[in-house]
Amino acid sequence: MDDPTRRPVCYCGLVTEIKTSWTTGNPGRRFFGCKNHASLRYKSCRFMQWYDPPMTPRATVVLNGLLRKLNGLERGRKKERIIWVCLVIVMMLFLICK
Repeated sequence: MDDPTRRPVCYCGLVTEIKTSWTTGNPGRRFFGCKNHASLRYKSCRFMQWYDPPMTPRATVVLNGLLRKLNGLERGRKKERIIWVCLVIVMMLFLICK
């Protein structure tokens, strides 16, 4: 299916959305999915149809490696922010109690 404007209809009868898979088996691969997928308000119909062709095994390995590095960097950045906030709080307490 080369035309994203011609989207299939899911089991609910709704026009599907193009979503992106971030699983280790299909990182970055787009698919048509139900709008109610994983919705708390509606029972999910679990409709799914691939939009992109399968990736080569090498591309999957490379993407998963890049995603692991990105996640590690994001975790490190989050820890860094927490340390800075704690440092600022300690400095403010030091200045107030002085």
